[in-house]
Amino acid sequence: MSVHGLCSKQYKEKTIHGIDISNWKADFNPDAVPFDFLVVQATWGAGEFTGNGIVRGVWTGADARIQRCIVLGKPFGYMHYIRGVGAEAEARFFTVNTLGYVHRGLPCVDWEAADNLAWNDVGYLDRFLGTYIALTRVKPLVYVQRSAMSAVAGIAAAHDCGLWVAQYADDAPTGYQQHPWNEDAYGCAMRQYSSHGRLPGYAGDLDLNVFYGDRTAWNKYVLAAPSV
Repeated sequence: MSVHGLCSKQYKEKTIHGIDISNWKADFNPDAVPFDFLVVQATWGAGEFTGNGIVRGVWTGADARIQRCIVLGKPFGYMHYIRGVGAEAEARFFTVNTLGYVHRGLPCVDWEAADNLAWNDVGYLDRFLGTYIALTRVKPLVYVQRSAMSAVAGIAAAHDCGLWVAQYADDAPTGYQQHPWNEDAYGCAMRQYSSHGRLPGYAGDLDLNVFYGDRTAWNKYVLAAPSV
């Protein structure tokens, strides 16, 4: 089954809206804020980093938010932040520390410049994805900023992974948007369109996202396995 091409015009009219959080949002309460889905950053690197709620590469608050999504019956994603400390080691670390979420949530890979020693090496991302898919039999979404999208699009496509693209119109506070700025300029499975989202139940900024598909489409990513 190919999931890379799921984002198409037919799915543009069937969207769900959600939030992604990391250890920097340790005060986020899933019961208090409206969302269709929640993506939680769970792991960093290969276990070498500790700080601000992260213990040896794992955010200690991640599982509680994910378990709450399960209780609420809401779709969730779990994300790994690539730090460039060894592609195969990072893929194994992500796998081992999120194994209980496989085929229950949507795995995502955070590929960005900050704290990423491998940022200019897309071959690193290629090796990470290959190893992770071989270990889990699931194809993750790849999160990337719009300016670097062209550099990783080929790698994601080669592994049949969808893209989650970050691009903001501005830094103005906003709620959920049905049609974010510039959304028709390129194809992606998911779009992060603001880091200054404001929603009832949370006193601060949130990352807001639109997933181009309904829950059925979301579940295709959750269950997707490589062809044999």
